[in-house]
Amino acid sequence: MGAHARLMLIIGLVAGLLIACGEPEYTIRRTLRPGDLWRYALQLQGELQGQTETLTLEYVDAVQAIEPDGSAIAERRLQASPAQLKSLQASVGPFGTLKPRTRWKFFPDGREIPLDRDAFLVGAFTYAYPDRPVRVGARWGRTDGIGSLQSKYLCRFEGVETLEGVRCYKIHTQVEPMPHSLPQMTGEMTVFVDAERGWVRQIRGTIQMRAGELEGVFQLRLHGTPAGEQR
Repeated sequence: MGAHARLMLIIGLVAGLLIACGEPEYTIRRTLRPGDLWRYALQLQGELQGQTETLTLEYVDAVQAIEPDGSAIAERRLQASPAQLKSLQASVGPFGTLKPRTRWKFFPDGREIPLDRDAFLVGAFTYAYPDRPVRVGARWGRTDGIGSLQSKYLCRFEGVETLEGVRCYKIHTQVEPMPHSLPQMTGEMTVFVDAERGWVRQIRGTIQMRAGELEGVFQLRLHGTPAGEQR
């Protein structure tokens, strides 16, 4: 390598180091405190076999106690009438029993471990939490699922944005099906995580579900607010 080439290489390395040092890092973790209460409204709307279908679900996450390892014991409570629960159970029947109350173990890194068996598990946004501090443009991937539905989530950190007056981390997520998943799920979502509290504030995106000849495209909307805050 000639002297000029070596000089250009050194200049490039120094410039890259300066750019990297100038870009701040963000640690996306969820704050867990006893008494934390978050309310979520989930809507999945689209067409299946020529008919418009809508799944609406509201639930509350309540943190009950903090464990020595920093995790939390929490309860997830569905907010629905008996008639609504019966209708929802018909929709999710292949994936498990829809229980009005389920117990969980939450972790700051977004993991959620159910403490109840054979229950249909809503929630769990583990993919939105990278396993390391990230800069704008950073990418990571996670796999997750419910029963036979298994998907890969490919995420990209897009920066900090104010959403409804709250500073949030913005994360673009591409969903791809795992080879043997049933149904197969693909799509794209934008996830907003509360930058101060670390809880998911909003998700919006488009999801396509396919199982054999059945295929549906759904618009996904999720909205989360802490107790005491108006939607």
